[in-house]
Amino acid sequence: MRRNKADGSPASGVDGMPAGGENASTGRSASAKPGRVTSYEVAKAAGVSQSAVSRTFSRNGYVSSATRERVLAAAGRLGFSPNALARSLITRRSRLIGVVIAELRYSFHVTLLHQLCAAVRDAGFQTLLVSVPDSANLDASVQSVIDYQVDGVIIASVRLSSRSSQLCERANIPLVLINRHVADRGFHAIGADNEEAGRLAARRLLSADHRRFAFIAGIPDTSTSIDRERGFLETVFASGLPNPAVRTGHFTYDGGHSAALDLMADTDRPDAIFCASDIMAIGAMDAIRRDLGLRVPDDVSVIGFNDADVASWKSYALTTFAVDVGMMCRRAVDLLAGLVDDPDQQPLQETVSVSLVERQSVRPPVTPEPDEPVDSA
Repeated sequence: MRRNKADGSPASGVDGMPAGGENASTGRSASAKPGRVTSYEVAKAAGVSQSAVSRTFSRNGYVSSATRERVLAAAGRLGFSPNALARSLITRRSRLIGVVIAELRYSFHVTLLHQLCAAVRDAGFQTLLVSVPDSANLDASVQSVIDYQVDGVIIASVRLSSRSSQLCERANIPLVLINRHVADRGFHAIGADNEEAGRLAARRLLSADHRRFAFIAGIPDTSTSIDRERGFLETVFASGLPNPAVRTGHFTYDGGHSAALDLMADTDRPDAIFCASDIMAIGAMDAIRRDLGLRVPDDVSVIGFNDADVASWKSYALTTFAVDVGMMCRRAVDLLAGLVDDPDQQPLQETVSVSLVERQSVRPPVTPEPDEPVDSA
């Protein structure tokens, strides 16, 4: 052992560690530069092989419980975290799911994002998020997530372009649409049963003996608005009543407000309005009550869609439709995870049921008159 010239004691290195030696508690070399701890250092500190460390931190790896405890204890002392990027180069799986979602201006999109991220995490993946304004280039956003070598892409509440789907196909990356569908049955898509919501809205308003109907649409070429409108109009038409008037509200408060004022200016103004979203329904209710001095539901019944938080506020008490967003997100992620393992699955387009949430913005159903007794005389 090398001695100090002055007192003959052992020579010391940094932090009292023998020069050129190792820290007994960590196994790191005294001459090692500060930086990222490697799996080899963890293996040495735990007294196991480097492959045992890799298996400990691998999703599908196996080690004994005793080995796992030793590796995790050593990793904790050293401050080690596995290098996901390096592992992805070996496995050719990034464990990343690219989520391209509409601009988070509405509470429904925020709820959808939270539930989607939770479902992605529960499936063992991580989320790479891109939020897309209505005017943004969707193709560029899809390409940006593909560039990160994601394992799959979910497009949520955004209008799909043929170019975006081609980008995923060329990169051999599976794509799932959520809260959207396209006419092309070659796509995987999970969404709410919007046509059924339109039918249920019409039946509920018909049950209250309404005779003049209107529909406030969202963005004209979005499948959600189109399907709600189709179910609503077809059911009203089948009842033999005049076709509902239709206005566009662009899924905004101001749009719903303006559309309602326009509808109520007609000489044959509607006495029942179905809106493709709650935020438009709230705008319509404010126009009807505050601008025109009419009553909801006495003069006009209003139904919305999405069951946003504001719908339950006492000042609105909006009758609306609720969707199990959590189930929709879990189904989308489960489908995508299956496609990552087996990309040749047949395209699936699935709908999640909707439920009518009754509040006070719609008149109660008309009670049928009881049958008159038959005169037996």
